[in-house]
Amino acid sequence: MQKLTVERLLSRLGFGTRKNCRALVRSGLVAIAGRTIEDPFEELEKKPEILEVNGEEVSTAEELYLMMNKPCGYECSHQPRDHESVFDLLPPRWIEMGLNCVGRLDADTHGLLLLSNQGQFIHRVESPKKGMLKTYEARLARPITEAQVRILKEGVLLKGEKKPFIARKLEKISDTLVRISIAEGVYHEVRRMFAAVSNHVEELQRISIGALLLDSSLEKGAWRNLTPEEVALFI
Repeated sequence: MQKLTVERLLSRLGFGTRKNCRALVRSGLVAIAGRTIEDPFEELEKKPEILEVNGEEVSTAEELYLMMNKPCGYECSHQPRDHESVFDLLPPRWIEMGLNCVGRLDADTHGLLLLSNQGQFIHRVESPKKGMLKTYEARLARPITEAQVRILKEGVLLKGEKKPFIARKLEKISDTLVRISIAEGVYHEVRRMFAAVSNHVEELQRISIGALLLDSSLEKGAWRNLTPEEVALFI
C-alpha cells in the first residue's frame, strides 16, 4: 500500500499534477495544523481533516455531495454550448476530482441542483426505477383551469414520446402559480406538459428532489455540502 504523502494528497484533491503540487508545497503555500509543510514527500500517518492551501482552509474529503441553488442562464455541462457552465460557479479543483451534475436543469430553469463525484449516488438519484419525485414551482402565463389540472394528472402525450407523462402531484398555489411533481425528468418536461394543455411556463424553479428540499438560505449561484443525513436520504 502506497504511503500517503502531502504531494499525493494534494493531487487527489484536485490541485493539479504532482509537479504542480510539489511546487505549491515548496512555495510555502501548504500548512497542516498551523505548520507550514516544506517537503512535498512528507508522509502522513493519517489524513488530516483540513489543509491550509494559499491561506484558505480546504477539506480533505474526497467524496463530494453538493447542493446548488442554480441560477438561470447556466448549463449543466462541462462543455456548454450557449451559456456559462454551472461548474464556473465552483472551485476548479473539484472538476479535477470528477464532479458531475446529478441530472440536469435547463438553462432557463433555476433551483435545486445536486452535484457529486460518486457514481453510485448519481445513479440512485437519476434512476427511473427509483421513482424519485422532482418537485417544481411553475409560474404560468395564464390562470390554470380545473380541466388543465385534470388532464395533467391523467397524463399527457408529448411529441416524440411513446408514453404519457403524469403530474404525480399538482397543487394550485394561486391562479398562475402551481407546484408540480414529476418522476422522469426528460428534456423540458414540465414546460412541454403545460404547453400540451394550452398554457405556458414563464418561470420554473425546482424546489425538491425526493425528500430533499432546496436550502432557502442559499442565494442563486451559491452552494453547500450536503450533510450526512441528507446524503442518506438517497441511500
